[in-house]
Amino acid sequence: MTGIAEDAELEWWDALLADMRAEATAYEEAGWETVQIHTGDVTARDGSVDDLGLDVLVPDNEFEHLEAALADGVDRYEVLRSTAGRYVALLFIIETGGESAVFVPAYYSGRDDAAAALLRQATDAGELTLILRTLTDDRFELALDSPELLVPDGE
Repeated sequence: MTGIAEDAELEWWDALLADMRAEATAYEEAGWETVQIHTGDVTARDGSVDDLGLDVLVPDNEFEHLEAALADGVDRYEVLRSTAGRYVALLFIIETGGESAVFVPAYYSGRDDAAAALLRQATDAGELTLILRTLTDDRFELALDSPELLVPDGE
């Protein structure tokens, strides 16, 4: 049985998905094509075992749309960020020249040592890799040149 505290703790995820839908609707009303990703697990990879970056699991049936939307490259991105208890909620909005936008919700725990190490390394290097992948390891990697956008203010 799920407790009240657990339900309240997950409300931030529902709010993040609602924000994604609202942002995507605004883009669509402006004439953009949009792809909304329904993220599975998100893992901070600090390079100690394998990749260095924020690893986001993408459903197989959405990866093809993501890959097609980003095939011509990325023009710009932004990260909407909020803090919800021990979690940092992130919404990546990735724009392409073809007036397509991909929306990727993600998160990390402020108590995760790997996330802290990743953000420290990325901020020092001035780059963080966003790894969008399927369970079969089909992947799209995006180098983000402003990793500080993922760090809560004052940290």
